[in-house]
Amino acid sequence: MLKKLQRKKRIKLAKAKPRVRIGSVWRKQTMVILLAFLATLYLSYRLFDGGNSVNYLLKINELSESKTDLSQELDALRLKIQLKDVAISKMDEELKKLKEENNDLQEDILFYEKIVGKRR
Repeated sequence: MLKKLQRKKRIKLAKAKPRVRIGSVWRKQTMVILLAFLATLYLSYRLFDGGNSVNYLLKINELSESKTDLSQELDALRLKIQLKDVAISKMDEELKKLKEENNDLQEDILFYEKIVGKRR
């Protein structure tokens, strides 16, 4: 008889829809997990000295921006130097030509002075 009751109970359980009761346990567990996560964040911030780490990262970012600005300025100055070098080399060539022309003219003057004589 006990076996029949157990069998009927099993059949009854198999036919019926299972009822899952969810209480407020999941809310409690979620709150505990959230608190544990926040506590972990706070402790890691304190342990690894997060304020100084963040300041260090901000300083790195600031210095990298400064570096890019200085490199752009350096490129501009190099370009100006190259332009001035080109201008100086052109002026040197022009000066050499003028010196040669001046020497030729002085030779001509000396030649004519020898032929004609010095003017008084």
